[in-house]
Amino acid sequence: MATRIPTYRQAQIDIKTYIERNGLKPGDALPAEDRFAEEIGVSRLSLREALKALDSVGIVETRHGEGVFVKAFSFDSILENLPYAMAMTDAQVRNLLYARAYLELGAIPDVVMHIEPQQIRRMRELAGIMLERAGCGQAAPEEDHAFHVEMYRCLDNEFLNSLIDLFWRAFNKMNSNAQPEPIPQWALESGARDHMQVVEMLEQRDTFGLLSAHRRHFNNLFSRYPRNPPSAATLAGHKTEGMEA
Repeated sequence: MATRIPTYRQAQIDIKTYIERNGLKPGDALPAEDRFAEEIGVSRLSLREALKALDSVGIVETRHGEGVFVKAFSFDSILENLPYAMAMTDAQVRNLLYARAYLELGAIPDVVMHIEPQQIRRMRELAGIMLERAGCGQAAPEEDHAFHVEMYRCLDNEFLNSLIDLFWRAFNKMNSNAQPEPIPQWALESGARDHMQVVEMLEQRDTFGLLSAHRRHFNNLFSRYPRNPPSAATLAGHKTEGMEA
């Protein structure tokens, strides 16, 4: 016997179908509540519940006094909900880091081909700030974030950049929740040196050296999660020679 879909869930499906069928774009308004409920065949209460749920995941947005509009795609709602959808344990944070590592590592050959000298210089400046602050026992999350943004924006792929940004922000948010204690100075200094080595490999246009440096950086991050840490081969699982930490 088939499971009956709750009315408000079916209303969500019908609303998304309406948006697709009518070719609505971000910023386009949905019909007024009475007409919309009648058009998709649900009660006004079910429509409101469905719109509220779709608003929470960033598909539509309600503007008070104006109506409901299609919202431009963003990963923000995913980022906001991700820590609550996943248990904030070492294992879950490590799994998220694992996905982030392979996303970033996979794009490195193209980064070497397309990155501009001025972008590398900017990355060196950011890594230098990270080193300076690490020497004082201070983290530099803004510079770390800007470093990764600068590294991959040369690929001119908005979707890839959004995914990399999502994983960076989600990892740091979950990491700070799972490990509220300050990051030890040795870890800050190690991370800053990793970033500087990435810059040096980019300056040399050394693809394999860059892969090795970036992989080492992620392995150093993994080392901060002592429960069931990945084996030495975890990040070398793609049978690529010369890239082990």
